[in-house]
Amino acid sequence: MKQKKNDSGKRLYSLLLVGVLTIGLSLASKAQMSYGIKIGTGVTCQSDLLELANNCDVRFSPTIGFVGKYQLTEGFALKSGLEYQQKGRSFTEDHVDITNKLQYLSLPVKAEFSAGEKAGFKKGQRLYFAVGPYLSYMLDAEAKLDGIAFDMKSDTKDFDAGLGLELGMEFPVFNQKALQVGLNYDMGFVEVYKSEADLHNKMASVSLGLLF
Repeated sequence: MKQKKNDSGKRLYSLLLVGVLTIGLSLASKAQMSYGIKIGTGVTCQSDLLELANNCDVRFSPTIGFVGKYQLTEGFALKSGLEYQQKGRSFTEDHVDITNKLQYLSLPVKAEFSAGEKAGFKKGQRLYFAVGPYLSYMLDAEAKLDGIAFDMKSDTKDFDAGLGLELGMEFPVFNQKALQVGLNYDMGFVEVYKSEADLHNKMASVSLGLLF
């Protein structure tokens, strides 16, 4: 009797395993991989966790990088890449103008949900929303006091991590290529400085991405 139960369990496990493999292979066969470049510009500041700003002036910052998108189904994809980003803040303290410029290499991983022709858009056009975590490595950190620059990397943490959001439109261009125009927002969850608590990176940007 016990042997029959074990045999039934093994058969059920085998069926589940075959089912999972079949679904996985089916998704993989339908997936399409595309690569491209992404450039953008935005505004950045540093504030308390989950707050947009904390009495500091925003500073303009560029972004540039590579992006890859793995289209699993018509309306769902996974996207990642490597991006160079500048973050930081500008503020005045004791009549001294201070600007902190932090340079990061960032690795985002996002799930992208999109709506295309079935939602009434023209062929090749998509409205998309992407969300996911990011991990950033500090490349350099510089501060300026009334225009005089000095290194501040020893007072900053090597890594940052947070959540990235993106809302945009995708348009077909040059035959099989696609242009993505997006609004992006990054919210950091890691404190930036070793000597100053409760300051986290925040960045809002506009980006252009060309996928091949």
